Amino acid sequence: MSPSGTVHQPPPSESVLRIGAIAVGGALGTLARYGVERALVAAPNGFPWATFTVNVTGSFLLGLIVTLVVERWPPTRFVRPFAAIGFCGGFTTFSTLAVESVQRIQHGRVGLAAVYVAASLVAGMVAAFLGMAVARGRLLPLSRQRRIVPDPDDLGELHRGSGRGGTGQEAPG
Repeated sequence: MSPSGTVHQPPPSESVLRIGAIAVGGALGTLARYGVERALVAAPNGFPWATFTVNVTGSFLLGLIVTLVVERWPPTRFVRPFAAIGFCGGFTTFSTLAVESVQRIQHGRVGLAAVYVAASLVAGMVAAFLGMAVARGRLLPLSRQRRIVPDPDDLGELHRGSGRGGTGQEAPG
């Protein structure tokens, strides 16, 4: 929303470019996931290492990318749609985790399915936290400058007069 309370709509040509960025990122993310699946082939009904790896890695990347785009980098309209929505969306796969878990249960591997789901959830959340911490310089030192904390759901629609398109609130330094 703009300061006047109206919703900002990008011009149609910009929307097409944003959709193109998402599509290209999604295609690259899907190809990257396919490469990991070919490299980490699990034993039948064994632990699904490929899906676990892409989901945990994708959680780290998403935490890192979204935090960098929203809090640290100069305004951009296409990095978040390309990298976060497109690439990470195509790379990670909750639906495959769900299907692989059910398959293990159907084959009597209930304990393995439970460990897989729990490990995926915990490792994914830890990875997202670490990605965000790295982006914020909490694990790797960055300059200690005050920054604007924008709306994290802003997909690149930059609003005139509101800093980076968000709330205009400064983050504690």
